[in-house]
Amino acid sequence: MRSRRRMWKLGKTIGFKIAAGYTVLFFLSFMALAVIAYLLVGNTLARRDREMVAAEIESLRSQYENGGWKAFYDTVIENNRARKNNPFFTRVPVTSTGSDMVFFPHHWAEFDLAALREMPGPFDGSWLHLPNRTGTSVLEILTVSQRDGNLFQVGISTEDRLAVLGRFREVLVTVAIALILLAVTGGAVLSRRVLLPLRNLIGTVASIESGKMDARVPNTQTGDELEELGGLFNRMIEKINQLIRAMRGSLDSVAHDLRTPMTRFRNNAEKALQTETSGTACREALQDCVEESDRILRMLAMLMDISEAETGAMRLLLRPVDLVPLADSVADMYRYVADEKGICMETNFPAEARLTADADRVCQVLANLLDNAVKFTPKGGTIRVSIEQTPQTVIVRVSDSGIGIDPDEIHRIWDRLYRGARSTHKGLGLGLSLVKAVVHAHHGEMRVSSMPGSGSTFEMHLPAVSLPPAV
Repeated sequence: MRSRRRMWKLGKTIGFKIAAGYTVLFFLSFMALAVIAYLLVGNTLARRDREMVAAEIESLRSQYENGGWKAFYDTVIENNRARKNNPFFTRVPVTSTGSDMVFFPHHWAEFDLAALREMPGPFDGSWLHLPNRTGTSVLEILTVSQRDGNLFQVGISTEDRLAVLGRFREVLVTVAIALILLAVTGGAVLSRRVLLPLRNLIGTVASIESGKMDARVPNTQTGDELEELGGLFNRMIEKINQLIRAMRGSLDSVAHDLRTPMTRFRNNAEKALQTETSGTACREALQDCVEESDRILRMLAMLMDISEAETGAMRLLLRPVDLVPLADSVADMYRYVADEKGICMETNFPAEARLTADADRVCQVLANLLDNAVKFTPKGGTIRVSIEQTPQTVIVRVSDSGIGIDPDEIHRIWDRLYRGARSTHKGLGLGLSLVKAVVHAHHGEMRVSSMPGSGSTFEMHLPAVSLPPAV
């Protein structure tokens, strides 16, 4: 029962179907070729026999015309000596004595020659077919006439022809068995090789289902559609893993950083409830709660933006824009804050800087960079904002003369919720994470260089757009 179930399951597999189909197709193709070859060989042998009979008839007719019956008889006897194993059947239906004459009748003992008298004819140019007593061969006889009207018959047995065809059939059967075995083996090997990427894909899916999220489909180097499917599957799984990691990171970040504002939120509410205070104090407590809730909402919004940008899910309204007026408006907004703090802000913009981007998101990135520059630049410092246009790239630089960044911290400033050891400013620690994520979503790159006590320079590299020349 188990073996039957196993065979039934095997019969349902794609590999078995491919191997079976390949074998059947191979066998049918061979059988078609074998039948055609067999018919061609049989027709060729039959045509050869008839050509030999025709040649024998022409020889006898020529001898009869030159020397009469005596020359005819001598030629038959001479030809018989040359063809001891397979002589021609020669018969003169009616002789001068009124009876048939059959040459070398002992060669034709297996045939009922008396049946020839009962056959219709004979007629000039007609063929007679006389089977032997066992039905294993046939005597093919052609009746012809001399110029004087006398008839004679020449024939040949199909025994040799059938023997050749019999050996040919044996060879075909032997070759067919060998080819069937070859087809089965070749089909099995071919199906196994072709379906190897699919089996790898199934094994990878099973591993992922069991919890091994790092499992990947191995590269078979076949260059076919199944290998392409495996590559697409690996990229899809990697994308899913990125989404999962981003979700986990977001959840960890939210859980970590929400504790402080939620604790303050709760403390303010409990303090207002436990203390008999005036309406003004309650209003102040409610105002503190609103500020904390706004802080939480901003944090959640930024975390969502970062996750969407990092995973490629952020919707960007891409269109050709001129970056110069955008950067000028953002710089003007932060210039007031810098002036209040005693910081000088300088800008160096070209006439235009064209690129394809989401204008709102680019302004958000510039605002975050300028906000950080103002925060970490002391009174009397300088902030410089410049734009450089190249044929392939638009580069935005924001430099400050602030406190700088320790070399050990530079690679960590892009992490979510990270605040440097020198930072004394309140913040969410998400600004630079959002900057990097949005720039990468635009297929750009962020670079930073800094020295402690000497300030920092942030560079935003964005792909430029090729515009047609002005007319």
